[in-house]
Amino acid sequence: MLSPLNTEIVGSRSFVYESIGSTNDRALEVGGDGSVIVADRQTAGRGRRGRTWHSVSGLGLWFSIAFEHDTNGLAFAAPLAVRDAVRDICEVRVKWPNDVLIEGRKFCGVLVERRGNVTALGIGINVKHGTEDFPPELRDQATSLERATGQTVDRGDVLRRVLTALDERVIVIRSGGIESVREAWAEACAIRGRTIRSDGKEGTVRQVDHDGGLLVNTVGGEIKILFGEIVELDV
Repeated sequence: MLSPLNTEIVGSRSFVYESIGSTNDRALEVGGDGSVIVADRQTAGRGRRGRTWHSVSGLGLWFSIAFEHDTNGLAFAAPLAVRDAVRDICEVRVKWPNDVLIEGRKFCGVLVERRGNVTALGIGINVKHGTEDFPPELRDQATSLERATGQTVDRGDVLRRVLTALDERVIVIRSGGIESVREAWAEACAIRGRTIRSDGKEGTVRQVDHDGGLLVNTVGGEIKILFGEIVELDV
């Protein structure tokens, strides 16, 4: 699945598994700046806030990259890399903070975790799933590249494109360009000026600050939202 890459950082080493608990756990164990861990199936895949990521064999891409140097900005770089990688297949949207959607349905999630000096960037992409491949409770919320486009999509090609695009963003970050990556991510999220609801509070997003948090004007004053789920009320 993982063909040779023309990259500088991402793909320094690669580990491919038929089945594994979690690619992020393995990335944190093996370390090595730029090491890529790919699994055809995860038995303990997870998303943000401890949610289970359904990593079915043969249908998606489940992979993680280990980093040991400057890692600020990975959560900005990853969804941009996925967007850039699939732009020839379909139009997608980055949803704050780091999901990637097709026509309002999620097909990609990102999870950044750190242990000691190693940071794992995990990416899950639904590629070949049909409606019946998702749990019933997710069928109206999730999609895949093939389900959304009706095209046959090569998983290996998508993986190579994502890793190449990610490498380009990481190089920019490590060259001092993190702000340009953050701004590109904020622009892709298209959240500034939107009315949102979070934890029962409603307001208008005034700005996205340096760490990706939302500065929101509410009737009770400005608040900052750094984590959690939001509902966009004026989509």
